[in-house]
Amino acid sequence: MTTDAGRRSASTAIRVPALAFWALLACVSAPTLAAPPLAATTTPRHTRDEETAVIREHHFRRLDTRLATEAAILRQTCRYESEISTPPPPDRVALSFDDGPEPGQTDYILDILARQGISGTFFLIGEKSSAHPELTAKILASGKHTVGNHSWSHPNFHAIPPEQQREEILRYEEPASPGPVKRLFRYPYGNSSCEANELLHARGYRIVGWHIDSCDWAFDRNGSIDAKEAISCGVLAQNRHNYVEHVVSTVRAHRGGIVLMHEIHPNTLARLEEIIVRLKEEGFQFSAIEDPEFLPSLR
Repeated sequence: MTTDAGRRSASTAIRVPALAFWALLACVSAPTLAAPPLAATTTPRHTRDEETAVIREHHFRRLDTRLATEAAILRQTCRYESEISTPPPPDRVALSFDDGPEPGQTDYILDILARQGISGTFFLIGEKSSAHPELTAKILASGKHTVGNHSWSHPNFHAIPPEQQREEILRYEEPASPGPVKRLFRYPYGNSSCEANELLHARGYRIVGWHIDSCDWAFDRNGSIDAKEAISCGVLAQNRHNYVEHVVSTVRAHRGGIVLMHEIHPNTLARLEEIIVRLKEEGFQFSAIEDPEFLPSLR
């Protein structure tokens, strides 16, 4: 188990067709981690590469804007509030998974969480939940996991008017898509707005960001990230070719926290169990996002 002093010294970091996805996963999987059975998926609106390009664009834009804009102005416009500045409860970790549900991928994550005896929070896209209600039901069946609202179709809230933002939030709640067990919302791409914040709070939601961004989308099939994306993601130089160490060292540096991952990116699926085991070995304990100890980290 790593001591507190050791942790401090160490902290000085879309969907694709099933056949293609699991072939890619096999290339990055640890030898002891077997890939799940192939599962059918619907035709994606975007390929994984296209979705990765969109995320990359938002990451770089966020970085440029934050460097060029005064913090007071950013707060006034509510644009980038998903990176949590409130310290997490010491040595507690909450795992969250965005952009599902996905046949095969969701099942695989649930199997790992069950094997490790921990809970997870799944921020689901409404139109996917509507297409795969059996997966949403499976997430909820154990009583250990939470489903949250990740909008109806995963748009960039900075690029759509307030009326459309409202529709994206409220349509998720309609009977056609399974609503969240807890009123938790995570912005697509982390791009928030004052108007949506007001609506969410009026409807009793807590807005959930993250302390640790795994940047699973930015690491390639070999577990490496290029220099520019490493800066955007806060990946230490020594971890540019080690996705697991990036996640573990960033959790260590924060002394815990809410971890952002995605169901749709192979590195998370391939390395999830290894990350959990490593964190357990370092003395971290896993909690649910809605546990009282994480309440100060939610908005």
